[in-house]
Amino acid sequence: MVADIEKMAYKGETPWHKQGTKVEGLMTWKEAIIQGGLDWEVELMPVYVNGKEVVENKAVVRSTDKAFYKIVGTGYTPIQNRAAGKFLDEITATGAAKYETVGSLQGGKKIWMLMDTGELNIKGDLVKKYLLMTNSHDGSFAREIFFTSKRVVCSNTLRMARSSTSRAEKFYTRHTKNANADFQLLKAREILGLADKYFAQFKEISEMFAMKQLKAADLPLMLSAAFNTDGAIPANEIYNPTRIQMDKVEELITIDRGEFAPHLHGTVYEAFNAVVKYTDYYKDYRKKDQDARLNGVWFGGGNTIKDRAFEWGLAYAKA
Repeated sequence: MVADIEKMAYKGETPWHKQGTKVEGLMTWKEAIIQGGLDWEVELMPVYVNGKEVVENKAVVRSTDKAFYKIVGTGYTPIQNRAAGKFLDEITATGAAKYETVGSLQGGKKIWMLMDTGELNIKGDLVKKYLLMTNSHDGSFAREIFFTSKRVVCSNTLRMARSSTSRAEKFYTRHTKNANADFQLLKAREILGLADKYFAQFKEISEMFAMKQLKAADLPLMLSAAFNTDGAIPANEIYNPTRIQMDKVEELITIDRGEFAPHLHGTVYEAFNAVVKYTDYYKDYRKKDQDARLNGVWFGGGNTIKDRAFEWGLAYAKA
């Protein structure tokens, strides 16, 4: 079985998924693509059926080892790893941001770069700010830049639900002939401006969470929303998979109470962080390894659970 994490490099503390190679000092984009194993390109190759070329389709393959990624139409244009992140080097040079991790998943089908851009103080709880760029070579998603964060004390990966994030606070391009030209229109200072806007909104909502007490009777409602189940699960269904997940989140709220200042106890903020920690550290993904966990947290079901919990918490905090 091919590991989800093909190769990655990271700066600072060992990531929670325990994968990758530690590097010392700041990484420029040129350094990051080498350390993170992204110094390769993809190319389009002809597709043949019964000895005849299928002119309306091409195969996306990696140039270094001819690994096959996807059959695409003639309108598809690859976005190379260097092109996907080269302009971010301008941000790195300003000292306003730095590459913390960079790497590839699923044999190079997905690549990512994570940049540290500072910290937020959420009612005494420190949260680090990040810019995350992702791109796929198998057509599973467009190249996208969005903003994310994590608590300093436990490294929970927090971000606003995508449905709560306006187009002005994220940027993506599909794999078309104009993709690289369009993407270059987003200058470094514009990215930082978008980041400032996003994190101001994130801080505002997080502080709403931090100031809103969550009634004990309402916690099951939040968890039902997060895990997409209707109503309470009967107490006698002790082996119900969803019930087990929800019980674990409730357990984490109690276990992690010491990580939060007393004024954050019993808040929506505390409960939401328990959901996040569950998906980051405890949720079972289809493949029982830490490689699959990273893919699940950023791109799969774990991310969806966080989004639903965030949306429920936002509605509750505003009520």
